[in-house]
Amino acid sequence: MLKALIVFHLQLLLIQIMPSWYQIPLLDETAAHRHAHFRRTTKTYRRKRKLVRNLWTGTGIFMVAFPSPPTLIGALLFSTCLSFAILDESEK
Repeated sequence: MLKALIVFHLQLLLIQIMPSWYQIPLLDETAAHRHAHFRRTTKTYRRKRKLVRNLWTGTGIFMVAFPSPPTLIGALLFSTCLSFAILDESEK
């Protein structure tokens, strides 16, 4: 009973503090999949993020191995474009 009372008052406090787009998923527990940050918890997204992390690690090693400015800029732009392409959430 005490736990439910505390949770209720914390939710009321959060409703006052949080922006309006965040309030609906907060109160509707069945709509967690519609929340803006739900994708971060999926296995697919974590796998993509790990791939991007490995890509940037490889790019960093490449940049240290070949420190000329054109190579650095080319590797940086290529890795950025490829990272956005990997993390893109549009339907294929």
